[in-house]
Amino acid sequence: MRWRPRWAHVGIAVLATLGIGGAAASPGGFWIGEPGLPALLGVLGIAVGLGLRRWTRPAPGVGGLLAVPAALLAGLPLPGLGALSGPPLLALALGGLVGLVWSDLGRVRRLFFPVVLAVYAAVSLGVQREVGAEGDEPHYLMVAESLLRDGDLSLEADYAERRYRAFYRTRPTLEPHYRVRGSGGEIYSLHAIGLSLLVLPAYALAGYPGASLFMALLAALLALELRGLLRDLAGEGEAPAAEATAWVLALSPPLVHYAGLVFTEVPAALLVAVGLRRGRTLARDGSALAVGAGLAFLPWLNVRYAPVAVLLALYALSGLPRSSTPWRRGLWVLAPSLISALGIAIYHEWLYGFADPRRVYGARPELSLAALPEGLAGLLLDQEFGLLAYAPVFALAPLGLRLLWRARRRLLLACAAVVVVLAGTAGSWHMWRGGFNPPARFLVPAVPALAPAVAAGLRGGPAPAACLLIGWGLWTGASGAAQPQLVHRDRDGTAPLFRVHAGAEEWTGLLPAFVLSEPDRHALAAVWLLALAWAVAPRPRAPAGWGFALSALGLWAACATAGAASDARTGARDAARLVGQGALAVPGWRPGTADARFGPAALSWGPLLEPHRHPDGAVLVERVVLGPGRYRLTLRGEGFGAPPALRLRAGDGSPPRKVGTLAPIPGGGAVDFGVESRSELTLELHSGGPFLVESVALERLADAAVL
Repeated sequence: MRWRPRWAHVGIAVLATLGIGGAAASPGGFWIGEPGLPALLGVLGIAVGLGLRRWTRPAPGVGGLLAVPAALLAGLPLPGLGALSGPPLLALALGGLVGLVWSDLGRVRRLFFPVVLAVYAAVSLGVQREVGAEGDEPHYLMVAESLLRDGDLSLEADYAERRYRAFYRTRPTLEPHYRVRGSGGEIYSLHAIGLSLLVLPAYALAGYPGASLFMALLAALLALELRGLLRDLAGEGEAPAAEATAWVLALSPPLVHYAGLVFTEVPAALLVAVGLRRGRTLARDGSALAVGAGLAFLPWLNVRYAPVAVLLALYALSGLPRSSTPWRRGLWVLAPSLISALGIAIYHEWLYGFADPRRVYGARPELSLAALPEGLAGLLLDQEFGLLAYAPVFALAPLGLRLLWRARRRLLLACAAVVVVLAGTAGSWHMWRGGFNPPARFLVPAVPALAPAVAAGLRGGPAPAACLLIGWGLWTGASGAAQPQLVHRDRDGTAPLFRVHAGAEEWTGLLPAFVLSEPDRHALAAVWLLALAWAVAPRPRAPAGWGFALSALGLWAACATAGAASDARTGARDAARLVGQGALAVPGWRPGTADARFGPAALSWGPLLEPHRHPDGAVLVERVVLGPGRYRLTLRGEGFGAPPALRLRAGDGSPPRKVGTLAPIPGGGAVDFGVESRSELTLELHSGGPFLVESVALERLADAAVL
């Protein structure tokens, strides 16, 4: 079989190679990192494999993405270009790959469930190993633990005995989640009991690992039900597009990040998908009862799902066949919900002495319409928790609304109502981000309602801009799945994933931050809303011609505009990202070992260092990952007198440690220090005298180098 190279394959290989190697800022240009031989061979192998596939279509426009690496390798001093260097180039490579293989994804239908299940199981194992049960997860497991060990729901003794130590490891103690004590003074979890009952058999068999893997299985079943829904809606000749969309949604956030997590959102999304798919046509009494039972269980997962259950019940009832006994099937739909509502009232009356499940949250108001504008913007665009920041493919949903309105009006109304209820409830809550969890937690149940519109927007194949949106989601999904600690977190100020997987300009400075109410958040949100609107605007769908080049140009323009609107600093990480690694300096094409050189503009306190104003330390480089070895920090400027001490602060929250005092050198001071293992560190100066900083340099020393 003869290899037939194409510009598409070359473009994808170049983008992947540069993305794996990484990038950093340097005075007047960039450091382009070396990818490493194993990674390079892997990329070349994939490119050759694509060239050997006779059935791969040419997709000539994908080669237009080479405009980005060409500008980078030329070292063009373009604002915003640094944001498209390093790991974000992998998103462009995946976007090009989507354009290349989109029409072929329908040919691997039998692989969908086993592949998705394997991926989700791997994500579950990674979460168990790297993160453990966090946020609300241990509290659901504690209810299951109490049911197994004590046969009751009272939790005071369970927390006192620290039974959570098998799955919770963040702090020595874990406080129970409750606001109202039971009628007899007992502590009961404020979380609904449904999820604890759901995972109870798996937890009884294999503890937390069993429960986590069971949740991964539910996530895979959700992906399978989503695929079934999209295939059921696909018209003649549209099944391959439905298959491809299912692959994209399954491997993109938020689903891939929630695989294996013990939260209510995945089982709730599964029941929503079942309601939307099976509730379209209730041809038999059995299917009506199954839909009704699923909807009846939704409020047992969380009371906020009760309106969703009502909406889906109305959707199912509106599609009942016009037979002589439609009331019987309607009864099968409604009867389980009526029994469930009565059961919930009795359950809360028994435990608390009141029937209203909302009262377990206390007298404090939980929802406020005044918070809705900020909450909705954060749900969609926040760099730590926003849906579109991690999976912009959902921006295609409005494009499909027109097609659904024409062909599937009843379904569209049901999906829109579900999305409005879920987004409105989450957006009007002060904790819209959800706490310690991956992005878009409260919008996970809305994924089945958004999926038909996304699939309709991709009908006929994705346009080049849509390919890049899909590629971005696949990249963030894979990055977060491989390193779950980067997405399974509480508010961090900046998004860990975009902080770690960045190039010469960090995306944390370009994306809005609503959690901490950064002052530039609305301007940045406007920039990206306009960029997404341009990306999903109707245009020829086939990825051909200069479509990818123009799409990449639009992405660069958005980065440049966001950079101009941002007032964020990245703690000099842009310059320090490749310190000590092999790299190519451009312009100039000079190979060597990357160092970090930056001026006072990168410092939050610069250019005048006044130690008395920073008793806790003046940060030089914040949260940068350094490998093991010896390093030298050099400060140059005016007025170097009493030398400051250099302290290193680890990312694990441990106290900072002094590693040396800057020794005077001509025009400044310098200090050598060692790093024992690869870790995230903050370099800060402490004590000493005032000093006017003109430049800072951080470099890795050869073994024989001494100060």
